[in-house]
Amino acid sequence: MPKFSRNIRLFFALISDSIRVLIPFILLGAVFFYIAWQFVEPAPPSQFSLATGSSGGAYEQIGQRYAESFAKSDFELELVNSGGSVENWQLLLDGQVDAAIVQSGTLPILDEIPLDAVVSIALEPLFVFYRPDRVNLADTDFLTSLDQLVGMKIAVGGEGSGTRQLIYMLLEEAGLLEFYEARAQLIEIGGQQALEALQAGEIDAAAFVMAPEAPLMAELLADPELQIMNFSRAPALERRFPFLTQVTLFQGVVDLQANLPNRDIQLIAPATYIAIRQGVHQSIVQLLIEAAKADQNRISLISDINEFPSLRYTDIPIASDAQYFFERGPNILHRHFPFWVASLIDRMAILIIPLLAILIPLMRMAPPAFRWRIRRRIYRWYKRLRVIDDDLAKPDLPKELIQSDLELVKQFENEVADTVVPLSYMEEFYNLRLHVAYIRSRLEERLSSIEKT
Repeated sequence: MPKFSRNIRLFFALISDSIRVLIPFILLGAVFFYIAWQFVEPAPPSQFSLATGSSGGAYEQIGQRYAESFAKSDFELELVNSGGSVENWQLLLDGQVDAAIVQSGTLPILDEIPLDAVVSIALEPLFVFYRPDRVNLADTDFLTSLDQLVGMKIAVGGEGSGTRQLIYMLLEEAGLLEFYEARAQLIEIGGQQALEALQAGEIDAAAFVMAPEAPLMAELLADPELQIMNFSRAPALERRFPFLTQVTLFQGVVDLQANLPNRDIQLIAPATYIAIRQGVHQSIVQLLIEAAKADQNRISLISDINEFPSLRYTDIPIASDAQYFFERGPNILHRHFPFWVASLIDRMAILIIPLLAILIPLMRMAPPAFRWRIRRRIYRWYKRLRVIDDDLAKPDLPKELIQSDLELVKQFENEVADTVVPLSYMEEFYNLRLHVAYIRSRLEERLSSIEKT
C-alpha cells in the first residue's frame, strides 16, 4: 500500500511538473491560434437560397435539379419562385436571396452592382409565334422582323420576366415601343397562359424566351395555326447587343418524326447564368459549379457539346472563386471526403500550417525545459548547502549559527524525502541526499566538539 501511494504521488508530481513546463508553450500557442483565427473563413451557411422563376417554368426546373445536386452533399438549397430575371435581380440586390438564375441583358442600370457571376448555363432563344391569319403574308412566307407585327396584340411575358424586358428593348431599338404602348397592344402574360391565349385567338402573337427542349416548344411548333418568326437580321442584332448570340434552330431538331420545325430558323438568344451576392462562401460557389456541370449531361438543341457551363456570356464579372473552381475542379479533399469534412479542413488549413510551424519547434523545447525544471529544484538545494558548507569552513563559527544551520539541513532532509522525481534523475537525487546527510553529520560533529569544550 505505501508503495502504491508513492507511485500515485510520483504520477501526479510528474503531471504537475509537465503542466507547469507546458503552460508557457500552451499560452504562446493560444496567442498564435487567436491571430490565425482572424484569417479563417466562416463556416458555410446552413441554408442557401436560389431565386428561380415562375412555378412550373424552366428556371424552376433547373433549380430543382440543382437542389438535388446540393442534397448529395447534405446541403439544403432553398428555391424561391419569382416572376423572372428582372425580379431575380431585385431579390439579389435587396439581399432576399443569395443567388439567382438570370437572363443576360436584364441587368439593372446602377452605378455599382455588388454582385458576381458564377457560370453561364445555357443559351435560351427568343421565339416569337404568331397567327398567320392575322397578318398579310403576300410578299413573304413568314415574318422576319418585329416591325412586321405592327397592329397585332403581342404577349410579351409577365411583369418581372426577362422576356418582357428583351421585347421592350428590341421594340424601342426599332422605334416601335411608343406605338405599341399607345395602342395597348403589349399584353404582359407569358408561358402557358400566353400559349392558351394565342391558341384561342385572344392575342395575335406571343414571345417566349426558353430552351428548344421545353415541352411548351413542341406544342407551339406542332400547332398548324401558328407560325414562328425567323430573325433574318440576327447577325446585326448580335453585333448591336453583346448579350445576344445568333443561333440556328435546325429543321427537325425538336422532333425528327414530325419534322419540327419544318425549316431552319434564325434566332437570337440571351444567355442564362447564375449570379450571386459578393462574399458568398467559396464552398457554395463550388457546389453551384458542380451542379451546373452535372446538369449539362442533357442534350442541347442549339449549343455545341461541352459549350456549357461557360465563363462567357455574362453581363457582370465572374467571381474569382468561381473561375478557380471552374478551371481546376474540386480539390483532393472534396473529391474524397464528405462536403462538411472537406470544408472544415479547408477552413482549418490556415490554422494548421502556421500552428505546426510554430508549435513543433516549441514542443521540441519542452523536454529540455522539463529537465531544467527538475535540475533547478535540485540545484536550489545545493545552493543552500554551499552556503552552509562555507560556514563550516570558518574556524570560529558560533554555536547559535551551527544550531540554526543544523535545523535548516534537517528541514532539507524532510523536503528531499517528500520529493519525487522521475527515475532518470535518481542519480542526482541520491547524490543530493548523500550530500545533505554529509553536511548534517559535519554540523553535528562541530556542535558536539563545541559542547565538549
